[in-house]
Parts: sequence; structure tokens; C-alpha cells
Amino acid sequence: MGFRSVAIVLAVMACLAISASAQGPKNIETEPDFPEEQMSGTTILSEVQSGSIAGDGELSFRNESLFTIRADTGMSPGAVAEGVRTPVTTVAGLGLTPAAGSWQLTLQEAPSAASKLLALNLYQSGDAVFGYGQLNDAGVVSQVTVGGTVLGDKLSMYVIPVGSQMVYRFSLQLQPAAMSGSYVYSAPGVTQPGIAFGSLVSRQILQTA
Repeated sequence: MGFRSVAIVLAVMACLAISASAQGPKNIETEPDFPEEQMSGTTILSEVQSGSIAGDGELSFRNESLFTIRADTGMSPGAVAEGVRTPVTTVAGLGLTPAAGSWQLTLQEAPSAASKLLALNLYQSGDAVFGYGQLNDAGVVSQVTVGGTVLGDKLSMYVIPVGSQMVYRFSLQLQPAAMSGSYVYSAPGVTQPGIAFGSLVSRQILQTA
């Protein structure tokens, strides 16, 4: 019985040795031979494409651009289509509703509260809206700055009184000569919703606003 056990062990060892010999040098584990100094993304990409990393020219990602970043998009070259650099100017086939001009808006935060009056001069560049104006709150007039975005006929707009910690965040629907919707007024310790509605005074900017 002892002789048979020894014979079986020797036979198994012989098979393992033959199998290892048949694998050849590819059975040997090697570490990637990266240069010690820091490499740029372009250098790494060149190393991968040439197959010099780990001595293997059949890397599955050798033709990818995983190691370079486009300055205009912040992503690898294949991540976005060529020429995609500017914001979309139409939504679901609808053109942008013009928001440029001088506007007069009424702000109401509660049925019993006194209304506020907002006079705005708005400019528009593509889907971007920006400008300035005046806010009249119970006789106290403040200069304001404006920034926002048009999405179809929807206008999202921030109005900020200059030198304050207050902000009015508007969500409005644009019409050819009117706009209406809701807003949220925020200040330190205060958050108050309200409604807004108003009309277009002129497509030309009125410097008196």
C-alpha cells in the first residue's frame, strides 16, 4: 500500500512539472515596468499604445484615450462628440422665449403683506439672462443684480440686492410681453415664498429703471 501511494504522488508531481513546462515563460508573473519619474498623460498614452508597459503589445485598451483630458470639456476625447462646447439653445424643438428688455414686476409674499415693486433691465445671450434693476420695498429702494437661465419659455432667475445677504429665486413663465410665477425670498434666518407677475415695458433698455 505504501509503494502505491508513493507512486501516485510521483505521478502527480510529474504531470504538474510537464504542465508548467508547457506554459513557457508566459507563466512567469512580471510587474509593469513604469519609469520611476512622473509621467504626463500623453506619455502614459504613448506607453500603452506602444505596448511597452509589462512588455505586452496586446493590451485591450491600447487604442483608447483614457489617459488624456481635453481642456475644453474636462473629459477624455471620446467622451463627447466633436464640437460640443456651447450650451444647447433649444429645448425639445422649442426656441428660446426672449427675456431681454425692461420689465416691471409686482412681488407678493402674503395676501395681507404690502407688495414689493421690481424694475429690471434684462439682457439675453443664448439661454443666459443677466442684468440689473431696482427693488422698492415699502419705500426703501435697493439696487439689484440679476442672473438666470431661459429653458424654452421658463425663466429661472436670481435677483440679489447689492451689498446684502438677501436673494430672490424666481421660477417664471415667459410670454411675449408678460411673465408670472413664484419665488422664494431668503435672508439670514428667513425663508419666505411669494408670487410674482408683471409686464414688459420696452424691448429697449430704459436707463431710468
